[in-house]
Amino acid sequence: MPSLPNASTVVSWFFYLIPIYIFVLAPLLSQIFPRDEEDTWGLDYAVAYDAEGNEIPALNLEDDSFISPEDDVPLNCPRREAGEDFKVHILSRDPLVIYIENFLTEKEADHLVDVSVGHYTPSIIYDGSTQRIDPSVRLSDRALLARDETVRCVEDRARAFQGWRPHLYIERMWAQRYNASGHYRHHFDWAGSAARGGDRVSTFMVYLAADCVGGGTNFPKLGWPGSKAWCRFLECDGDSEGSSDSGGKTEGITFKPIKGNAIFWENLRADGRGIPETWHGAFPVKEGIKVGLNIWSWYQPPRRRHD
Repeated sequence: MPSLPNASTVVSWFFYLIPIYIFVLAPLLSQIFPRDEEDTWGLDYAVAYDAEGNEIPALNLEDDSFISPEDDVPLNCPRREAGEDFKVHILSRDPLVIYIENFLTEKEADHLVDVSVGHYTPSIIYDGSTQRIDPSVRLSDRALLARDETVRCVEDRARAFQGWRPHLYIERMWAQRYNASGHYRHHFDWAGSAARGGDRVSTFMVYLAADCVGGGTNFPKLGWPGSKAWCRFLECDGDSEGSSDSGGKTEGITFKPIKGNAIFWENLRADGRGIPETWHGAFPVKEGIKVGLNIWSWYQPPRRRHD
């Protein structure tokens, strides 16, 4: 009967086999059994099932009333004039929150306001599978923007800003108009719909018009970034909104509405969970009119099949 190898021999084999697997077998297997396109967000949604074991259908990303599909129609986006380039300022890395100066040119912002006129209806609130109008929670009007060349160029800019990530889709864009007293109580943009295969992975909040007093965008769970240089974009001591939705002193940070500028943030962690620090709301407009633009990016990778 042959004798078993001793422990030192087994250990030696182990250390010899590791590099053989890493440098020889693994690359060979990846060629024979290629993976799907790399998922650079790190999220991996399997087919989901409800309590009765029925498969939950994926959201229909071919519905052009919801998603702005990428197509082969060439874009003729105008070059920016000198001094119109946008500038980025990182407010937070975890979660990722970036402030963007001049995300839109003045001409682009004015155009999007002009094409929204005549298309406004009261803004709605989503409660699971239902929707309703509740001015105590959200008092504003919204207008779905037709996908003319300016709108499509802004969509393309939003994709490029995020690195043209795979499985990321730009939702149809809505202008949001806040008249005097207009507001939106604190909420999340993510829906917790990872079980259905997708969710809003990121948000751009863009200011199209800001001829108003009040109307700041408040993030009560984000901390002060540490420098008074941010007072160009954030409410600081002496010019704070001074009140929260529930009364009392403002918590967190509040962005001033500034025409053409934008706030970008990621809504989801790498495992698909929503980020609590993205809790945000629009403080009431005290005077004038504010018009904002929502650019939401929806993430839905191909679903794995379970046979």
